[in-house]
Amino acid sequence: MIATMGVERFTQARDRLLAAERGEATPVEVCETVVRAIHDVAEFSWCAVMLTDADTTLPSGGVVEGFDPEHCAPFWDNELLDPDFNKFRDLLRSIDPVATLVDAVDGDLERSPRFQKLYRPLDIADELRVVFASGSSALAVGVFVRAAPDGPFTAPEVEAVRQLVPVVTTSLRRSLGRMAFEAEEEPPVVVIIDGDDEISAVTEGGLRVLEDLRVQDLDTEPVPGLIRAAAMRARWSRSTATVTTRMFGQSGRWLRVHVAPLHGDSRSVAVTIERARPDDLVTVLLQSYGFTPRETEIVVELSRGTAVKEIARELCISVHTVRDHIKAIYDKTGVKSRGELVAQLFTRHLLERFHETVVHVSTV
Repeated sequence: MIATMGVERFTQARDRLLAAERGEATPVEVCETVVRAIHDVAEFSWCAVMLTDADTTLPSGGVVEGFDPEHCAPFWDNELLDPDFNKFRDLLRSIDPVATLVDAVDGDLERSPRFQKLYRPLDIADELRVVFASGSSALAVGVFVRAAPDGPFTAPEVEAVRQLVPVVTTSLRRSLGRMAFEAEEEPPVVVIIDGDDEISAVTEGGLRVLEDLRVQDLDTEPVPGLIRAAAMRARWSRSTATVTTRMFGQSGRWLRVHVAPLHGDSRSVAVTIERARPDDLVTVLLQSYGFTPRETEIVVELSRGTAVKEIARELCISVHTVRDHIKAIYDKTGVKSRGELVAQLFTRHLLERFHETVVHVSTV
């Protein structure tokens, strides 16, 4: 199918992504390159490529093209609250990370609440969604929407996007691996947001931090879309009353965001924003490689210099099992020795306070 849509265009898209990887692009710059690369292989009029927090799958930064600011709230309303087709969380668990709305609804777009609420006024023909995952963690998600005159996405276009997914994932993973922890201490800021997503109170420096979290060319409301999505999750979550997630600012720094409903007022929330901690960034880094929980434990022990026999005794598993996990860790990181592993993952000293955060599990 690639031959049908043009090897040259596909090669151009792939080379864009490889150049971003070699050029040490930031995660948001990789998202920008993804948009240009998908333009090379598919026609679309609107799109969003968003970094996601691996723990919450909430958006943490990214780029948007074509969508107006008023589209942000209904988009995340649908994603977080409505039953619908091709949800990101479902694609994350799927064998195929790429799906189109036309295929999911058997050609009847009216079956989709997302189409009814958001896409019908835009007169769209189709929506293509993709999850860029490493293991069970989503590094980023993409939405590409096609105007009615262009018709649904074609099979060659979908296949081209599917074949670009591993290249995008590698570029994202390596950009996340270049994160640096800034030791500079800044006090956290607190923002009180009411049920209409208006700011009712803010501490010193809060407006400046909110400005840093705006998605370029999309956010015009006082509360950035990334924060509104987290606030919505906190208001409507059935499992917990609070949400803690990580976001990537325009400044290039990672922030920890904690959202909690106010006592006695289920719609107003308190948002606390602070610099990401070393354990936050190490969590992002390790999840970007798709390590299992057991592999994560072993990576931590390897970085401490713990011998293989001691790791086996500490985790109550066999030496043979430890060695199997180490081989899998080396394969995922592309290294051949413990020294290379530690140099690649932790030369920026992110692990200093992460050792204490790891919880040992009893399963093999």
